[in-house]
Amino acid sequence: MNRETHHRTLMRACLIAGDEVTLASRLHVPLPSLVDWLLGEVPVPVEVFLRAVDIVIAANKETMADSKALLEQIRKRHRPD
Repeated sequence: MNRETHHRTLMRACLIAGDEVTLASRLHVPLPSLVDWLLGEVPVPVEVFLRAVDIVIAANKETMADSKALLEQIRKRHRPD
């Protein structure tokens, strides 16, 4: 993995979390360290990157479940067979 991938994943996790304070709590890291990583001033440690990946994957699973449920509702309304 490269530094850009780690940084973009951390940014995506921050968007999912809502803000950097919430993300720091979810990642169990000090806020000043997280800010350094988010601003690209310090490389994201691998263990933090992996926890951020978990957040992104969990959000993607929720989105997929919501999408499937929506499609099923549409199917029932328009294809009742």
